[in-house]
Amino acid sequence: MKKTNSQSRTGTIALVILLPIVVAATWIGRGCYDRLFILEGQVVVVNATTEDHTIRLVFPSGEKIDVDLKAGVSSRSMIGKTGEGSLSLTIDGSRRNEVGYLTSMNGMIILTINDDRVIFSQVSL
Repeated sequence: MKKTNSQSRTGTIALVILLPIVVAATWIGRGCYDRLFILEGQVVVVNATTEDHTIRLVFPSGEKIDVDLKAGVSSRSMIGKTGEGSLSLTIDGSRRNEVGYLTSMNGMIILTINDDRVIFSQVSL
């Protein structure tokens, strides 16, 4: 009877040690999966005009992305931390209005540059 109690106690101790390790590994794995497959931090800029443009995006965190786009072409970039607030946009050196609203966790961000406006979209899965 003592041997059965000892085996049960050993099994319980092993479970108490291994369970937090498995939970932590699952949590880290899910974060990696989200970053890779849910397109977190992806920024796509589409030039839907007939002219070439130089575009600068300034995120609330202070990070900047500069893109030179030919007419009808798109560009994809990665950003680590966007911060929270509106995205500042400059096209060919002239500042446009701030577009969209970013939070600390964003899906893929898509900016479509037209002749008369800028369209901000987010893909959230």
